[in-house]
Amino acid sequence: MEKKTRTTLIFFIIVLVLFSGFISIAKNGIYQDGEWANAQWLGQDIVSVFLAVPLLFISYIQSYRIKNWKWQMVYTGALFYFVYTYAFFMFAAELTFLYLFHIPIFGLSLICLFWAFFDLFSNPEKITGSQKWAQRLIVSYLLLISLMLIIIWMTDIIQHLTDPLHQSDTPDGSAPLIIYSLDLAMAIPLMVIAAAGYAMDRQFGYKLTGVMLTKSTTLGFALMAMGLSMYIQKLNPDTFLIVLWCVLGIIGAVLTVWFLKQVKLQP
Repeated sequence: MEKKTRTTLIFFIIVLVLFSGFISIAKNGIYQDGEWANAQWLGQDIVSVFLAVPLLFISYIQSYRIKNWKWQMVYTGALFYFVYTYAFFMFAAELTFLYLFHIPIFGLSLICLFWAFFDLFSNPEKITGSQKWAQRLIVSYLLLISLMLIIIWMTDIIQHLTDPLHQSDTPDGSAPLIIYSLDLAMAIPLMVIAAAGYAMDRQFGYKLTGVMLTKSTTLGFALMAMGLSMYIQKLNPDTFLIVLWCVLGIIGAVLTVWFLKQVKLQP
């Protein structure tokens, strides 16, 4: 019964993402947030449909049908991507009929994410592996991204609080509170906890590192696609940030594959 319920939830997530994604890709003007935001939604939807959905499907099959413990970390990270991404559609986008797709995607992904975390951390199998230099490289990557985001967002927040005329890099210059909140309250603390636990060879550190590497990689490619979409539509995006997200996405993908190859079960 548990297996059937989980399969049903994942099936609905995938179907809803594909339906809403293909609709918005075919007619990006369906979003009512202006050219600047619409171009970013387009890039986000392309990555969700063509990268995140296949990753979720494959990792689910590998995790629960074939019982591959490494893919369980990837599966959890993919769900984290959907929760993080569709929080933006839920709370930052203007109301359109796509909201009727986005709200169940967010809700079901959140339920499955909690379920996946429970399964991952209650698994009695012990993980080991990773050469020390590889471990240090991955820990440095997670901490570097965390520090970079903290500096970027806290600088913007402080400028808003101290300078009434300060404008963020948004269409109307307002502070992007949804981004601040998701990164500073959720993504960054989890990356720091993962890095610390992994550096100390703790089981939760190994598992959470696999999750956060997957999530940061998929999000890196999404940000890359969002920036490229703006560039193609001549909306003057920050070229430095496009290059930065491209580099981080590629590095994240390489480190994720590397990490999964390095770790193994304790004998």
